[in-house]
Amino acid sequence: MQPGLTAALAASRQAEMLEQARARRRLFGRGRDRAAGPSTRWASLTVRLATSADRPALERLAALDGAETPPSGPVLIGSMMARPVAALSLSDGHVVADPFAPTCELVELLRLRARQLRGA
Repeated sequence: MQPGLTAALAASRQAEMLEQARARRRLFGRGRDRAAGPSTRWASLTVRLATSADRPALERLAALDGAETPPSGPVLIGSMMARPVAALSLSDGHVVADPFAPTCELVELLRLRARQLRGA
């Protein structure tokens, strides 16, 4: 087959599919104002060990959660969309979380990761 013809056919098909997608979005009212689903919320989830640079974030989480002190010792921190929203102390299991963010499942992931680290 001719490379030029193949490229032209592919570009034509791509344009056709993009127009069909636009028409369906208009037809079914699925625009930018649609609420984000769980896949969007969990798309950028991070669980990692906290560093000294995370100290202000841990203090902020403790203040939001009403804890007297932030977690101490080695700490796992959970972030959603690059924002720390939960932390778990590996030494005593103390958890602090942002009460204004959906963190229940994230805290369970932190506990699971802590168990994995203890077993390793």
